[in-house]
Amino acid sequence: MTRLDEIAEQISAKQQPPVHLWKPNNVGTIDIKIDSNGFWFHEGEPILRDKLVGLFASILWFEDGQHFLVTPAEKLAIEVADTPYLIHQMEKLDDTWVAVTNTHEQIIIGDQHPVTLREYQGQWLPYVNVRYNLWARLNRSVYFQWVTEAMDVADDEAKELWLQSGDYRFRLSS
Repeated sequence: MTRLDEIAEQISAKQQPPVHLWKPNNVGTIDIKIDSNGFWFHEGEPILRDKLVGLFASILWFEDGQHFLVTPAEKLAIEVADTPYLIHQMEKLDDTWVAVTNTHEQIIIGDQHPVTLREYQGQWLPYVNVRYNLWARLNRSVYFQWVTEAMDVADDEAKELWLQSGDYRFRLSS
């Protein structure tokens, strides 16, 4: 079994809460914010416990332009500056890119986790779909890693930068 197969097996074995099935009647807000660097805050104070951030991240939902923490009993709106996740590590295994988010989730870039370009602070940057229309922006070092890789495989005539992850092909420049 390759390392990529092991990672895919670990990802599929991890149970995510069925947030997409929960439709609570109690809807409100909670003073939780995620800043543009992916740091979580409650009532203005940073949430320093990784396991608590991971728990909250597992029950995130995005609907009608708003992020929520959802349980079977409550759906609470939170504030997200840009995106709830950042990709802070990327590795290429067997011609497939594997990302790690700021909440320690592994994602295999491909059809189930596509890449799209979005404008952020005046630049077009790649974002990766984590799940449920929740997206992760690449941090600067991972973005440069991808650009360097794309430039290595691009021909001299290329006006756009592209990468491949397994059979999935995606664009890095607009």
